[in-house]
Amino acid sequence: MGHDDDITALDMHPQKVLVCTGQMGKDPKVLVWSSVPDRKGSRNLPCLCKISGDHRRAVIGVSFSSSGEYLATMGKDNNRTVFIYKWGKDKKLEDMRVGFDKGHNDDVYQIAYNPVTDHIVAVGRKFIRFFGIKEGVEEAPGDSKDAKISAHESKIWAKKGVFGKVGACDLMAVAFGTDGVTYCGSATGYIFRFAEQAMDVAVLAHPVMAEHSREQCKVTALWYDPWKHVLVSSGDDGWLHLWEPHTWDPHAPKQWPNYKPLKSYDLNQWVTPELQGPPLKNDDGELEKAHPKRGRPAAAHSLCGDEKGNLLVGTVCNEIYEVTFDSAEAPFCYVQGHYEETWGLATHPRKQEFCTAAEDMTLRVWDLDNRSLRAMAKIDGPIRCVCYSPDGQYIAVGLGSSKGKAKGTTEGKWLVLESEDLGLAFEPDHTRHERVADLKFSPDGRWIAVGNADNFIDVYEAPQGGKAEGAKFRKVAELRGHSSFVTHLDWSTDSRSLQSNCGAHELLYWQLWDTVPGTKPPQYRWRPHQEKTSSTMRNAKWATQSCTFGWALRGIWPEGADGTDINACARTNRKPGDEAVTEPCLVATADDYGKVKLFRYPCIVPRAACRVYGGHSSHVTNISFTWSNDRVITTGGSDCAVFQWKVETEGALGK
Repeated sequence: MGHDDDITALDMHPQKVLVCTGQMGKDPKVLVWSSVPDRKGSRNLPCLCKISGDHRRAVIGVSFSSSGEYLATMGKDNNRTVFIYKWGKDKKLEDMRVGFDKGHNDDVYQIAYNPVTDHIVAVGRKFIRFFGIKEGVEEAPGDSKDAKISAHESKIWAKKGVFGKVGACDLMAVAFGTDGVTYCGSATGYIFRFAEQAMDVAVLAHPVMAEHSREQCKVTALWYDPWKHVLVSSGDDGWLHLWEPHTWDPHAPKQWPNYKPLKSYDLNQWVTPELQGPPLKNDDGELEKAHPKRGRPAAAHSLCGDEKGNLLVGTVCNEIYEVTFDSAEAPFCYVQGHYEETWGLATHPRKQEFCTAAEDMTLRVWDLDNRSLRAMAKIDGPIRCVCYSPDGQYIAVGLGSSKGKAKGTTEGKWLVLESEDLGLAFEPDHTRHERVADLKFSPDGRWIAVGNADNFIDVYEAPQGGKAEGAKFRKVAELRGHSSFVTHLDWSTDSRSLQSNCGAHELLYWQLWDTVPGTKPPQYRWRPHQEKTSSTMRNAKWATQSCTFGWALRGIWPEGADGTDINACARTNRKPGDEAVTEPCLVATADDYGKVKLFRYPCIVPRAACRVYGGHSSHVTNISFTWSNDRVITTGGSDCAVFQWKVETEGALGK
């Protein structure tokens, strides 16, 4: 009954209990559900209504009417079709559907019900359109003799908004006054007021930023305060402005440039300036550039306030602050997190701590027990992978991106940071120019293996004297053999061997040391090479199990899988003192369908039984057990989310 693909739209019922969500997919669903569990002690939120069969590709907007009786939705089909439903529990689609009409043939950024007029407003690229239910539709059925309109006639009216002399421009946000007037934030920095579907006032709210003198500043979010009758705006400049729109005179256009905000709030002073703001331009060409011109990270993506004057600000960098215009104190930060695809994940070998890294060029260290961000470092490039040293003193960071044309000069570079303060400890020579796909320290801490998208694995000797003068990572081996980009690698427990996977779905073994014949006890000599006889590795013990292909992992692959469906896997760690346990007992996987699965380990039987857990949007990019094995950490790609799961021993699974 719930969603089975990425959730792409959300709105809350006027009574603040029910929620409507829409998803993507071939036949995307719209669900109305209660935010209150169906029974005491339950975590299940009951679904009250399901709507499916009308939209294609995705639902990009949903909005309740002021009474909550009607629901407007917009799809991502070529016409951005708008549907209006009189939703209800256990009602058929035909009984709920009031009507539909064409929306737009280009990007639409927001759709919302006007709570005063009960009209629907959609805004987007050089576009504003108003929709409503025709008079007489609800009085009588369309096929009855008392109906005011024909059964074959559209039940919805639609009118294009008139921009007037200012000309059409991209509209990014919409809000409504208590008098039914529509306010729109534009990509040119203006707030437009529309009365009766026509623009009658244009106020420059967010002018050009000093660092981008030729680029216009977008209005990124609007919110109208119905208690104080003021309008709040946010822009690419990171400022929040409070306006008195009732003072704007539509008959005095010469005064429009003179209108100033009642109050202003500089959120930039509280948001980390090194974070990346949104691109100033909305075109795809700008996004493909390695260094597009960007706004500031304090720009708001969403605004919502209460009658006490408290304002929630959701920024473009996935942070949520509570702001009060009259307060000089620092705003309270509710949420901080990544805001681009998150691939890097590593858990501390001795502490309740883990780190994550993303293409937003940030490395973040999290406290497991407090579920809070402990530290953050800005890196000069998108990050693909991370790992801790065995003693937990260092964090190695591999750089790289999957964004094609947007790749920068840091591809293939890797760094080593101090784990406590995230200061730079070592900067090895930059010898590769394709992304670092995986890197890991050997269990004894003497080596680090770095796998790249250019099909090679490099082995470096770690400096044994710490950060002594002249100490550096020295390259000692280059492993060649993969026919595609390296994806995962693992060390053996004795730090003498490696196993690795690549994009061609190969599992290769590597020996760094050979046994000297005739020596007792055995002596070893350094000779890095590929071990082509896999049977000789059958008794190898692996310190980690991040490779998704292996003899002990045959059962994790579902029927029909193509080799790319599982992005990552992780095995439980062997705890110190557990000599009686010869093998770790669980392995968890992260896949392209937003699922986390838990299997027994080793998992040899094809299509083995497992426990399946949902929560992430597609796709889940990485997974890891904590050092104590009582938690699992997962990272999401599209949702940029980090999940913490509790491992509970239950029934036969724990035997």
